[in-house]
Amino acid sequence: MRTFTFLFFIFSLFTSVVYAQFLQPVEKKIDIDKKVTPAWVLTVDEEKDPLIESAEDYTKEELGVKLKGRRDLLIAEEVRIPSIAFHTGDLKIQFSSVGSETQIAVAFMPGYDISLNSQDNPQEMERLRQFTRNLVKYHKVSFLQQTIADDEKRLRDLESSLKKNQREYKRLDKQAARMDRQINSSKTDENKKFDLENDLKAAQDRMETLEGTEGELEDEIAGMNDKIYVSQTKINDIENKFAENEATVTSESELEPDDYDQ
Repeated sequence: MRTFTFLFFIFSLFTSVVYAQFLQPVEKKIDIDKKVTPAWVLTVDEEKDPLIESAEDYTKEELGVKLKGRRDLLIAEEVRIPSIAFHTGDLKIQFSSVGSETQIAVAFMPGYDISLNSQDNPQEMERLRQFTRNLVKYHKVSFLQQTIADDEKRLRDLESSLKKNQREYKRLDKQAARMDRQINSSKTDENKKFDLENDLKAAQDRMETLEGTEGELEDEIAGMNDKIYVSQTKINDIENKFAENEATVTSESELEPDDYDQ
C-alpha cells in the first residue's frame, strides 16, 4: 500500500506538470532553418532524441509524410497535407535543448517568405496547433505503452517464477511428510533413518528458502501491478485531459482556403 501511495503521488506530480507542457503550445516568431517564422512552440520535459524519433513516426503514421533530418531540424518539403493546409508547402519541426528539457517548434511554410500564422490563416494555424499537441501526446502515450508492455512481460516472468516456486515447495512438502513417516516407523533401520534425517533437513532448508523467495516474488508482483496501473492511469488521464481541451475543428469540406497573398 505504501508503494502504491508513493507511485500515485508521483503520478499526481507528473500530471500537474505534463498538461502545462503539451496541451498549450504558444505561437511565436522563431528562427527555423535560418529564417524567422511564426510557429507553435512548446517545451517538454523529454529527451530530444526519442522525441525526434516519435515526431518522425507520428508524422508518417498520421499524415503519410516522411520527414528528413537536418541535425535537429526535420523537414518535409513541398508536401500537401489537407488535414493542416490546403496549399503545398514545407512542414518544419525544430528541436532545441533547453537545459534538461526539449523545445519543439512546428511551422508550415507555403512559400519562401510565407508562413502560416493565426492572424492571416486562423483555421489552418489551429489545425497545425492540434498537430503539434497530438505529436507530443503520441510521444508520451507511446512511451507509457512501451513501459506497460515491458512491465507486463516482467510480470509474466515473475508469475511464472512464483508458480514454479510453489510447485517445488508442494513437491518438497510431500517428500518431507513421507520421510518423516519413514523416520518414525519402526520398520526403518537406523542407517536408513540417518540418511532420511539428512534428506529431510535438506528439504526443510530448501522449503524455508522457497518461502522467503515466494514472499519476495509476491511483493514484486504487487509492485509491478501497481506500476502498470499507474502507467495505464497516466494514459487514461492524458487521453481524457487532451479530449477535454481539444478544440473543435470544422471539417475541411466546410472551409475555404486561406488567402496567402494577404
